[in-house]
Amino acid sequence: MSVKSQEHHYAHAALRHFKDAVFLLDNARLPNADYHFGFAVECALKSLLLRFTAATMDPKKPGGQPAKAPWVKDPATGKVAHSYSHLPWVATDVALLTHGRSATRLSAALGGLTAFDTWSVDHRYLDGSSVVEADVRHRRTVAENILRLHEQALITGRLP
Repeated sequence: MSVKSQEHHYAHAALRHFKDAVFLLDNARLPNADYHFGFAVECALKSLLLRFTAATMDPKKPGGQPAKAPWVKDPATGKVAHSYSHLPWVATDVALLTHGRSATRLSAALGGLTAFDTWSVDHRYLDGSSVVEADVRHRRTVAENILRLHEQALITGRLP
């Protein structure tokens, strides 16, 4: 049995979280739908980072444990320049990691990430009363766009 890469796991987790989010939204479970849309986007972006940039899951220190989130090395110091943990992320942080024409296209596609500026993994501990249906529906649209970009990239082997 072959060992699957972390990029593979993130790719599949993105789709799983998205499907769960749609199911929850269709059943008026807004707080949990919102939570899963955020994780779907986060996983898709991590998959893209690992596939198309210099991001790695390698240990951050020699001989250490593999990283728990993708990270990028500072070329000057060799130390961690940026770690991609949970949303919200700044779209330009992701786009800067690509080169040439794909950076422009990726930046355009990631413009919708601002929908997740107020999303937090810590919302899982709240009562959910502050979740607004319009925000969840907007996040769904953004998640659909990013997952579409992700799927295209996996099929074609390049960023659109």
